[in-house]
Amino acid sequence: MFTSYSQFHLLVEKSIKIKYLSQQELEGFFECIVNPRDRALFGIIYFYGLRVSEATLLKLEDVDLQRRRIFIQRVKGGIGGERPLFKTVESLLRRYLKKRNPRGDNLFTGKQGNLKKERIQQLFKQYAQKAGLDSRFSVHCLRHSIATHLLEAGEGIEFVRDHLGHKNIQNTMIYAQITDRRREEVYERLESSSEIARI
Repeated sequence: MFTSYSQFHLLVEKSIKIKYLSQQELEGFFECIVNPRDRALFGIIYFYGLRVSEATLLKLEDVDLQRRRIFIQRVKGGIGGERPLFKTVESLLRRYLKKRNPRGDNLFTGKQGNLKKERIQQLFKQYAQKAGLDSRFSVHCLRHSIATHLLEAGEGIEFVRDHLGHKNIQNTMIYAQITDRRREEVYERLESSSEIARI
């Protein structure tokens, strides 16, 4: 899979720099969001592992609530396409669309029209601060979070690659390194657990 040791070493270095939210941190983040638009916005970014620029590309026509489908357009040479609509996301979208500002043709709009990248990043920082999250977290951590959570839930690396739209599976392997580190931590904790038999 790796053509050289240096290529593997670079991948591990990248994985160490990846910042993602735990499930508890993520739930705390969403608890701070009351606005239906923003809940739907960050819900889609998390569940589909979107980059901020990909969220700004979403159009109203990309969502089909009747068929429960969403069309994702990827950037950076990623593989997009139609995906099933998570029930949670469907619920968030239905609430938002009832109150959606009609200005702009994108899915997510505001008083000034289509939401821009800078505004989405600003909103994330506001909610992250309310949730007491580390100030170093950015919107992109939601993409890292879903990838990590999928692997922790037992999904295979191929599914995660497809879900994130990666062409090259080596880009997805970064997240496998994260879960490997988590696994090591669990083993260390189990070794000192009173629930494990001493033989």
